[in-house]
Amino acid sequence: MKRAIHIFPTFHTPNKIQEIRKRYDPLSNKIPPHITLVFPFDSCIPQKELIQHVESVANLFSPFSLTMNGMTGSDEEYLFLNVKQGNDPLIHLHDELYKGILSSFRNVHITYIPHMTLGRLADREKWTAVVEDYKDWAENFQTVVKEIVVEEIGADEVAHIIGRVRLNENRFQLQL
Repeated sequence: MKRAIHIFPTFHTPNKIQEIRKRYDPLSNKIPPHITLVFPFDSCIPQKELIQHVESVANLFSPFSLTMNGMTGSDEEYLFLNVKQGNDPLIHLHDELYKGILSSFRNVHITYIPHMTLGRLADREKWTAVVEDYKDWAENFQTVVKEIVVEEIGADEVAHIIGRVRLNENRFQLQL
């Protein structure tokens, strides 16, 4: 069964993000705008055990501010909305989630860079043009991250939420 772990940020003005995703992201109608913490993996880990693992990690974190701004390109095909505030807690969450029962799914050959994918273009010239068109896009998107979402990915690539795990609101917020 294919699964992933994300943050689904809720912004006051999400329309621009969805407008861009509808134009450039083939998954825009299959999964809401998200920041991936654990990339899609195939596993037979029981759902209850997976949720318990996520709960144990979420308990280590208090809610934190997230600000995103600016589009950049990656790997000559992806369009990313960049994290400007909240990068350190996202990296720490990513690292902690990949411990224990998920440790064998971590790809140590790729550096984790928190972002929201806005698009994926196979055509390099079109990708270059889109990145250039958005080079001065300066809209800020702000929220407070309060939960982690566990999902299963169907054969049709549609995301189905199987768990929402809240961060620990009683935990003293560490400056990371």
